[in-house]
Amino acid sequence: MVERLTDKSEIRRRLNADREWSLYALADLDDELFPHCDWWASQDALALVFRALAIRPIFLIGDGPPVRDLLAALPETGGYLNIRPHHAETAAAFYTYRERREVRRMILDDFRPRPGDTVPLGPRDCAEIERLYASGDGGGIAFAPFQLETGMFRGIRRDGELAAVAGVQVASRREGVAAIGNIFTRADCRGQGFAQIVTSAVVEAVKITGIPTIGLNVGYRNAAAIRAYENIGFRIRLGYYEGVVGRVSEQI
Repeated sequence: MVERLTDKSEIRRRLNADREWSLYALADLDDELFPHCDWWASQDALALVFRALAIRPIFLIGDGPPVRDLLAALPETGGYLNIRPHHAETAAAFYTYRERREVRRMILDDFRPRPGDTVPLGPRDCAEIERLYASGDGGGIAFAPFQLETGMFRGIRRDGELAAVAGVQVASRREGVAAIGNIFTRADCRGQGFAQIVTSAVVEAVKITGIPTIGLNVGYRNAAAIRAYENIGFRIRLGYYEGVVGRVSEQI
């Protein structure tokens, strides 16, 4: 049986069964984000639909028939589906990826910061950050202005213009998790280590708060980015699929 779930302690119990996979979902338990979440449960499996981002992320945790039951019951006609590889066959019966990305989740292990001059970025910098993301493909897909209110975004300026940025997609002191993201370097400034510098600065901002579990996502084909993050102490812990999906019209 599939049911809506609103009890935070019960949701937390299920998510902590695989804490590194649930990094983002755990942060969504915070009071500011929880109202934007729809949680669905079937036995120990759990699905989250997050409505604060336009792409509408959908997250799944669990195994076996309960996951299939959740996918069958979700009312979403589309969204941005995040699944582990062993869920792919089951998910294909209910949702079709328009384009599926294979991603690696990296977790901070032994932090080795890359020094460099950065500036803090906040809500007043939102328009400039959005212009930077718009200057190239792939930047800021999971960016939302409310993320700037964390105070954990850092940037690099060159000749008065923003050349690189990194921040957090989510950060929860209560749950002890943070996901670094929205990392982007302007095309003419790449190859200078800017991604490592701004990412290091964000890690330092997160660590000051006492958050112990810090992760980020990177495309599995992006060997240069993986090496860059490994250089500052991140390690690959798991792989998964993500991408925009539409509902299969006739379920199998």
